[in-house]
Amino acid sequence: MLLEEQRKQVIDIARQALQSGLIMRTMGNFSMRDSKTGYVCITPSGMDYSVVRPEDIVVMDTQQIVIDGSRKPSIESGMHCLAYQERPDVLGVCHTHSCFATAWACVEEPFPLVLAEMAAVLGGKLETAPFFPMGSEELAEATIQTLGIQNAVLMSNHGQLTVGPTLDKALANAQLVEEAAKIACYAVSIGKQKVISPGQANLLQQWISENYGQ
Repeated sequence: MLLEEQRKQVIDIARQALQSGLIMRTMGNFSMRDSKTGYVCITPSGMDYSVVRPEDIVVMDTQQIVIDGSRKPSIESGMHCLAYQERPDVLGVCHTHSCFATAWACVEEPFPLVLAEMAAVLGGKLETAPFFPMGSEELAEATIQTLGIQNAVLMSNHGQLTVGPTLDKALANAQLVEEAAKIACYAVSIGKQKVISPGQANLLQQWISENYGQ
């Protein structure tokens, strides 16, 4: 089977997202780009991630031409492939519908940067891409354009998209955005938010890259 281990990794990440509440039932989609072949392994459309098998994962190139697999790929495969086209540094993409991140994507308010960990890991901005129908070319283009050089973007009335140098990192970014969105919701309900400035966010991001981890 072509890229069997990579297909298994995609399933593992999808199941982690399901178990942690980032997605519900068949919602959301996940992919990783193989660094050697450049091929993309992506989840199939409308299949339960708790029972999906490696052969159900679709292998395609970044132009959405299917290389291996009999299943229909995710309806958002165009968005994933465009992310890989625009961002050579990206090898993993997660699109989730987590509750608090999606709530922020449903209001016309800028996302308040109140969580230090988010500023340190994701930088100083979390933008919201404009609404377009699911699976559309317009949605893919608007989302990836809004994402820019960042690693996360909210999708208006829809959810969030995160990317990373690995699929594990893309999932971690999705979890971090959800946690930040939850804390921001609570902070807004309590009182005036103390927002982290862009300058402080840059310093935190630099510090974490130089000092955090083994």
